[in-house]
Amino acid sequence: MESLKGKIALIIGATSDPGIGSAIARKYAEEGAKVVISGRRQDALDKLSKELNCLAVKADISNDEEITSLVNKVIENHGKLDIAVNSVGIYDPVPIAEMTRDHLQLYSDLHFISPTLFIQKCAEAMKDGGSIITLSSLTVELTNAGLGGYAGAKAGLDKIVQIAAYEYGPAGIRVNSLSPGLVDTEMTGGLFSMPTMVDAFIKEIPVGRMPTLDDVCHAALWLASDNCISTGDNIRVSGGSHLRRLPTTEELMGE
Repeated sequence: MESLKGKIALIIGATSDPGIGSAIARKYAEEGAKVVISGRRQDALDKLSKELNCLAVKADISNDEEITSLVNKVIENHGKLDIAVNSVGIYDPVPIAEMTRDHLQLYSDLHFISPTLFIQKCAEAMKDGGSIITLSSLTVELTNAGLGGYAGAKAGLDKIVQIAAYEYGPAGIRVNSLSPGLVDTEMTGGLFSMPTMVDAFIKEIPVGRMPTLDDVCHAALWLASDNCISTGDNIRVSGGSHLRRLPTTEELMGE
């Protein structure tokens, strides 16, 4: 059994509930870590902070000063940083024919530039080594319409993860990305409201079921633990979805 007793863990992007960030925060706290949660919505942070009896710091990952202050507050309150998880994300599919510069800049900022600098700031604070985890996506490997901004930026960050793992490895810092399949969260709830969507996805999953938040949390727990030596890896939590394909829009609609 993995244990995070004595570890200090920072999770940014923990304001969606249900959400991957909030679920990971709960799992880490359950396994003995002292958790610090962050995000942009103060009311959601306050609610989760009360539940977990943990420090909550409002911060926007795209604001460098706020991220520096966030990491400093972790050190001020707990003396160290062992684990950092970036679960910040947006999802708004747009076909390339309709893309604008603003659309691409938004995805580049939230899913590439800011996560890269988040890795940098957290690594600087990890004086005794640690684990940094960022959320990627199976859409980096599997292609469908409208995913250019989202998957393109995620693909770039996956390469940053490899380079960061190479550069920070000698300091005892592991850097990995985690690629869940489609999971039922606040962000994806609209898809799960489509009655034919789940069946269409399950047809493309070798193990025959959708991944859950629990599945993602168990993978994130292993990546954070001292039992993990992996670094520079992209860990898929999808039941083998990457071996097949994404359903088409017509299949999702039951047509």
